Amino acid sequence: MNYEQIILDVIAPLVSLPDRLKVIPMDQENLYETVYIVYCDEKDIGRLIGKKGAVAEAIREVVNASAKLDSKKVKLKFEVKK
Repeated sequence: MNYEQIILDVIAPLVSLPDRLKVIPMDQENLYETVYIVYCDEKDIGRLIGKKGAVAEAIREVVNASAKLDSKKVKLKFEVKK
């Protein structure tokens, strides 16, 4: 499965500058777990994280629901694109 595309499809409607989004996979240490860093504009970081991390947690749940089909776990980290 292309998790980068799934992540982009989920978060693109939530931000005001979707062209500034970038999803980068980190080096895998574990075959069953992958970490992705989501870079966005500083204006949109609050929209992706939400109050008390509620939006970020919901995004993680949606992405992990699709990853369970492959018996994997996906972790997301949100960063501001500089």
